Amino acid sequence: MQDANKQIIIIIIAVIAVLLFLGILFLIMIWAYNNRKQQVEVEKMQMKHDFDRQLLQSTLEIQEETFNNISQELHDHVGQLLSLAKVQLHIMEQRAEQAPGSLKEVKDTIGQAMTILRDIAKGLSTERVQLFSLAGNIDQEAERINRSGATRVVFHLEGTERPMEAQGKLILFRIIQEALQNVLKHAAAAEVIITCEYMTDRLYVSICDNGIGFNVEEVLGRKNGLGLQHITSRAAVLGGLANITSSAGKGTIITITIPNV
Repeated sequence: MQDANKQIIIIIIAVIAVLLFLGILFLIMIWAYNNRKQQVEVEKMQMKHDFDRQLLQSTLEIQEETFNNISQELHDHVGQLLSLAKVQLHIMEQRAEQAPGSLKEVKDTIGQAMTILRDIAKGLSTERVQLFSLAGNIDQEAERINRSGATRVVFHLEGTERPMEAQGKLILFRIIQEALQNVLKHAAAAEVIITCEYMTDRLYVSICDNGIGFNVEEVLGRKNGLGLQHITSRAAVLGGLANITSSAGKGTIITITIPNV
């Protein structure tokens, strides 16, 4: 009888031990699950922080480069036109008998300068860029360059344009501006064709010029290749991919693919 009682006690103790072990194991699993959940949340917050920081950094870089481009545009175009207007006015001052037609020339020259100033201001204004659609902004930029006579820009929109988050639209438009500035500064191109194609799951943008072309790897390895590097890094900020194809004498094609816009 005592042996039977001992066996029962042993069984009860064993069952209690097993239950305690399972309980402890269950608690450990819950702790591990909660700990892992917290780690995932921390990682998500860190990823969001890194993305926001990168987005901010990219925006600041874009603004700085835009300001530099404006400075160059003012110097190269508006400055020259206003200098010419000053010379014309000086000549008129020296020759009071000058025909009234000269006044019209001065007015036209200053008018051209004011038009360029307005165009540059439109391209710089973040609020204005965000106000219009991507296609609308590209149209305005193409018109500005076409009016300057520097090169011919043709824009094609394929598919139905979809609304885009304001910050993403701004960054993508600045990428296109950067590409166009590179063409104007370095390509000696007679024509640039911009295509925006809205597909089911992505937006495809291409900027194709018929300029002198260049060695992509060589330029990317130099300091003055930062413009191209910025294009690829900004596309990455948008979760997309930029590809640059070029060779001497065969022009340049820049393609940007942005998913789920």
